[in-house]
Amino acid sequence: MALLEITDLEVFYGKARSLHGVSLEVGAGKIVAIIGPNGAGKSTLLDSIVGLTKRTGRIVFDGTDLSRMRAPQIVSLGIGYAPERGNLFPFMGVKENLLVGAYRARKEIDKNLRMVFDLFPVLEERRNQETRTQSGGERQMVSLGRALMSSPKLLLVDEPTMGLAPRVCLDIAAALRDLNARLGLTIVITEQNVNFAMNLAQEVYLLETGRIRLKGTPDELRHEKYIVETYFGA
Repeated sequence: MALLEITDLEVFYGKARSLHGVSLEVGAGKIVAIIGPNGAGKSTLLDSIVGLTKRTGRIVFDGTDLSRMRAPQIVSLGIGYAPERGNLFPFMGVKENLLVGAYRARKEIDKNLRMVFDLFPVLEERRNQETRTQSGGERQMVSLGRALMSSPKLLLVDEPTMGLAPRVCLDIAAALRDLNARLGLTIVITEQNVNFAMNLAQEVYLLETGRIRLKGTPDELRHEKYIVETYFGA
């Protein structure tokens, strides 16, 4: 059963069209990756799901049409978003940043804090450290943790490995797999790192110049000539 359905999504910035009739489905309990180069429209797609763009088309989440809803209403339905930009409060500590994400799930603050600290022990060790002084990997962990503090049904993660060391990428992947396997959390990630995406997701969409070019399982797309030549250089 699809938890998220997007049909003919179009987004314009002024006269420039960013997304061209994008349609996709995300099954409940799945990890889905949107891959593609910088500027393909991946961040715009996630922004559109949570109501941060002017858009046409249809977006349905858990049976509710989001097309005319504003971002706060959409998030309140159970969508957590960890944007690539991070959007952390740099002069606030780790715990304070995490608590910003808890407004939808105030009764679950202690449980969710424990979950985040179990996923990323370094954040518990540095719970009072200002995020402006943290490494890129630690800030990504805070961004993910803040999204999880809302007890989401769907987690959107934009470019989770951007600029991170390989070891940190493995930690992020392990955390996302754990959330999916243990909690059944549905996850959508965008990625330029095709290897990372294909090793993590169960279904992959290739987005280029605002259009879905290919979709399939990682095994299927690894054998697509275009993917091999363009993204693996073979």
